[in-house]
Amino acid sequence: MKGSICEAINAFAKHHAGEFPTNFVIYRDGVGDAMRDQVLQAEIPQFEAAINKLYNKAAVAPEITVVVVNKRISQRFFLLDA
Repeated sequence: MKGSICEAINAFAKHHAGEFPTNFVIYRDGVGDAMRDQVLQAEIPQFEAAINKLYNKAAVAPEITVVVVNKRISQRFFLLDA
């Protein structure tokens, strides 16, 4: 996972005059209740490690937002036409 994140950051920099992003929004979908702790304790530190590896000499650390979406939710966000 670290390699993929580093590749994505480098691809962004390639198309933005060598500048790295200042904010990250990581969308993690399909997480079951039993996996939530795994995401918080295992995956998020991997995201942070990959990002910090590239930003080790930056004056300001980037902001990281992680959105975790539950699996099999019953809520719907549309109305049926009657």
